[in-house]
Formats: sequence, C-alpha cells, structure tokens
Amino acid sequence: VVASLRARCSAQAVEERRTVQDSQGRRETTVTRRRGDQAFITTTKEDGQSKDYQEEVVNMDDRELAQFAGTWPRQDELRSPNLSDPSSVLGSFFRRWFSSW
Repeated sequence: VVASLRARCSAQAVEERRTVQDSQGRRETTVTRRRGDQAFITTTKEDGQSKDYQEEVVNMDDRELAQFAGTWPRQDELRSPNLSDPSSVLGSFFRRWFSSW
C-alpha cells in the first residue's frame, strides 16, 4: 500500500509525505521538506521489531538547518496516515476504490 500527501506551507515551502507498507507490515515513511533549493529529508523504516531513522540535509549548514527547522511543525507533532483506521480520509479512499478487488 502506498500513501502520498503533499502540503504547500507557503509560496516556496512544500512538505511531501510518502508511506509504503508491504503485506508483512513493514513500513517506510519519507518526509521531504523543501524550500527553494534547500531540503530536509527524513526516512523511517519499521518492521514491527525495530525502527531505523535516517536524515539527509540538502544545501544547508548547521545554522541554516536550525532556521529551516523552526519554520515547520515538529516531526513528533505529525502522524503518518493510518490506512486501516476507518476515520482516516486516506483509509476511506483506499477502501472505496480498492475494496472490490
């Protein structure tokens, strides 16, 4: 299952979240926050027993990264879409379109 969500925070700032989950429950979530030519990309891989977290910084030094990070909601304030939750908008979309398969 793949879920992708894109939000424009301002004229130049875009956040994109992509979650992929396989039939064994392994999940990979990538969050890309981009403003102009700068980007901060986090990837979280979960397999039910362990969790791996990676970060990538594009075109920023430490000072710029701190300023860049202050313009976005904190990572722990955001949730990945729950595709099995009946109240989830994405979950209801996937159930409606793919339940007949």
